[in-house]
Amino acid sequence: MVLCCICGVQVTGTSHGGRCTQCLQKEVDITEGISRHSIVYQCGSCGKWQRPGGGGTVYVPAERESRELLAICLKSIKGISKERSLVDAGFIWTEPHSKELKVKVTLQKEVMAGIVVQQVMTCELRVNGLQCSVCKKSFTRHTWESSVQVRQRGDNHRTLLNLEQLVLKHQAHTQLIKVAGTKEGMDFFFTKERDAQAFVSFVKGVAVVRHHESKHLVSTNIHNNTQRFKRTTCIEICPVCRDDLVFLPPPLARALGGLPPYMLCNRAASFVGLLDPFSGRTFEVTAVDFFKRPFSSSFSHPQLTEFVVLDVVPLDFERRVGGPKTVQLFDIEVARVSDFGKNEDRMVVRSHLGFLQPSDLAVGYDLRTLNTGLDEEEWAGVPMEVYLVRKHRPDKSSQKRNKRPGVGAAPRKGKTKAADRRVAEDAEEEDEAAKNGLAPVPEGAGAAEEEDEGEEDEVDEEDEELQAAAEQMLNALGASGAHGDESDDLEGDAGCEDAPDAADDDGDAACRAEGSAAGPAGAVAEADGSDREADSGNAKSGRGRRRAGRGGGAAGYPDGPSAPPAEEPDERKTRKGGRGAKKR
Repeated sequence: MVLCCICGVQVTGTSHGGRCTQCLQKEVDITEGISRHSIVYQCGSCGKWQRPGGGGTVYVPAERESRELLAICLKSIKGISKERSLVDAGFIWTEPHSKELKVKVTLQKEVMAGIVVQQVMTCELRVNGLQCSVCKKSFTRHTWESSVQVRQRGDNHRTLLNLEQLVLKHQAHTQLIKVAGTKEGMDFFFTKERDAQAFVSFVKGVAVVRHHESKHLVSTNIHNNTQRFKRTTCIEICPVCRDDLVFLPPPLARALGGLPPYMLCNRAASFVGLLDPFSGRTFEVTAVDFFKRPFSSSFSHPQLTEFVVLDVVPLDFERRVGGPKTVQLFDIEVARVSDFGKNEDRMVVRSHLGFLQPSDLAVGYDLRTLNTGLDEEEWAGVPMEVYLVRKHRPDKSSQKRNKRPGVGAAPRKGKTKAADRRVAEDAEEEDEAAKNGLAPVPEGAGAAEEEDEGEEDEVDEEDEELQAAAEQMLNALGASGAHGDESDDLEGDAGCEDAPDAADDDGDAACRAEGSAAGPAGAVAEADGSDREADSGNAKSGRGRRRAGRGGGAAGYPDGPSAPPAEEPDERKTRKGGRGAKKR
């Protein structure tokens, strides 16, 4: 058993030079020489961190408390070498907006033969702002190092539009910093020369182009003999586009194997593909051959004419086009859409469009209506007057604009929202009726109900006018002084009330006879009875009241002059009066 020479504690196992482990760690400090305070730099514009050892020009993106940022912090701490092996490292939490980072480091070192000491220390790193070189250039005119100018000189830029879609499809624009549009093309700007060269290689693989480079001096350093240049690459795209009708000069046509003057361009990619629809011959022109012996398009997309296909007849032979591919030709009978239905001008043309069906629409070049500018000798070599190019398909965007979803008709003008809401409500009511087993409400039922309500309003207004005429008649009878006994009135009233409103003509005649026998007193009684019926609110018994009024008048004056008839009110005044009375 060995006692520690410093604290006197019994030491089991290795004595570590006569000292215990705690005393050995206190006497030996392996963190000596390691900086506990350091500085890291971050760009305030883009948020990137400066990587130590890169000459101060390398900035990398890193999230806070990430492995990338921890590596940058460990490289910034001075004193960590091979003698002190790094066992573990990690961040100590600080505020997100803090400008200080704390890193806990675990180190090991062999202090004696076979004796290894491990210690933990904390390093604090100050975050200072330093703008990166890219952000510095963004505030000057020298924001790019290399540019690529793409141009297509001609009236039609369809190949240039196709190139734009291919760039987006193949992600060839990831290294771009800016794109500027010009009259005949576009300019692409890059921060590095190798990115621009990669873009030029991509364009050369998808189009027939030629390019040339240029550079100009921006700055020079006479002390170390270095210069800074800006490089520009100009790319010229072939002006011939797909579906163009190409004119081959006679020397070029003879050099290519006796091709006809006019050829269809059926492909414009890494090479230009030419097709003769009359013979089925094809020819591929590379970029080197095209710019060595250039040719141009005689007619392009704006000169296309629309035709109607009447009949399609396949020919008996096929022409082989390099390898297993063959071209099948067809005789197609067509007529111009502008002449269809006006005259019988038809023609049979030879074409490679075998997928056409009768009644389809196709577009092509009608040389009879175009100014070709050929003399008689050159025109004699043209085999056909009409060249069909492709099948005509209507624009899908116009179809969507002209149709409502789910209806298939043009949208209505005006208050379409309210109409659509009513249609939706009617559909919901029909669905509920179908679920409950009810018959669907026929169209126009709502309008019929509104008409019935209007007729009932007119009947009520007519009853009110008749009631007013009866009151005038009663007033006239009261002024004459003809009054009977109360019992007679009651008897006359009872006699009229016993007859129902819906009685037949015999009952009405009996009631009138009783009223005539009663004399003037009976007339007064019938008038009082009709007055009480009007006060009771029985608006639907207008016909009974009219019969009572007529019976009272006849009984009151059997031999004398009858009461003046009530004027029939005007229908317009009656309706206006009825609505006004209801409002009041």
